[in-house]
Amino acid sequence: MFLLGVTFVEVLKWIGYVLVALLCLMVMIMIHETGHYVAGKLFNFTILEYSIGFGPKIFQKVNKKTGEKFSIRCLPLGGFCQFLGEDEENSDPNAFNSKPPWQRIIVLFAGAFMNLLSAIIFISIFFMTFGDFVPRIEKTYDFVDSSYEQVLEVGDVIYAIDGHNTYSLANSNKIKKYLQDTSSVTLTIERNGEMIEIVAPIAEYQGTYEDTDGQIIDIHGIGLGMSISYKQVKLPFFKAIGHSFEFGWDEISLIFKTFAQVFTGQAKVSESLGGTISAISVLSQLAQNGFMAVMYGLCVLSISIGVMNLLPFPALDGCRIVFCIVEWIRGKPNNRKIEGIISIAGLVFLIAIAIVFDLLHFLG
Repeated sequence: MFLLGVTFVEVLKWIGYVLVALLCLMVMIMIHETGHYVAGKLFNFTILEYSIGFGPKIFQKVNKKTGEKFSIRCLPLGGFCQFLGEDEENSDPNAFNSKPPWQRIIVLFAGAFMNLLSAIIFISIFFMTFGDFVPRIEKTYDFVDSSYEQVLEVGDVIYAIDGHNTYSLANSNKIKKYLQDTSSVTLTIERNGEMIEIVAPIAEYQGTYEDTDGQIIDIHGIGLGMSISYKQVKLPFFKAIGHSFEFGWDEISLIFKTFAQVFTGQAKVSESLGGTISAISVLSQLAQNGFMAVMYGLCVLSISIGVMNLLPFPALDGCRIVFCIVEWIRGKPNNRKIEGIISIAGLVFLIAIAIVFDLLHFLG
């Protein structure tokens, strides 16, 4: 009976985490669709419906003045802002395809822009409230050449390498980049509560790596190996905002780097890519670690949604922007039927590939 009770409680917790993940996803969708909506209203586009979710409606409210429908549908896995004449020609001057291409481009771009802007806002608040992470030294190693002195100490917190901030350096490749083609680096560190600068030599040192014969391999660097942990440091207002742009750019670069690694076979699809269900699963796991982890996940998710929607792939905003640019250059409307066929085919493919990615993610 006790075991049954524990299991039931665990199930309730799991359901709660999933609900938190769904709520986060809906917030990101609302932000995205609000971007389309606000830009559409700015240019007097006729908006038919603003919806969160797909499938049958579970709630709907009609604006008596404009006739716009605001609805929530049963599947919280997407959303849309439907404009009049979006997929066909319409004589109404406020229909989507009756508007100049440049206005349509702005309306289409606004969704992703709002996601990226919200990510900047969220991560800035995160940096000010919780802080970002900087490396703390847990162990140092002596250099092979005794003429080099190890100037670092256990407990030192590294804030910068040659002026480059070390925030969010979970990726050791960044540190390696700073240590290339030089014999020493200037480190800004916190030692015993005091901020100081020291010059650390770069040379061969005896790390913890061993070859197949069990022999210790000499490593080139400042004598740390992977013996670091991380300290969380709160950032002041302007520094948090400035650093949020750096963080956002790093995340965007990581997205494209991941795509490149998947296509070249350097990374597995099952470990690198996933669909909507995978995103919900990741957010659910973050929810187990508290509000701070959820907020961090929101920032990364918002950036991902913004970037993905700008890709020039059929059914995504990026492809529709390309259609508008082509029409703008040609000086006459595109064939709406062909655009519709491309968009529908792209949507079907995206749904299929998302399902495949989810299956590979959970089965791989």
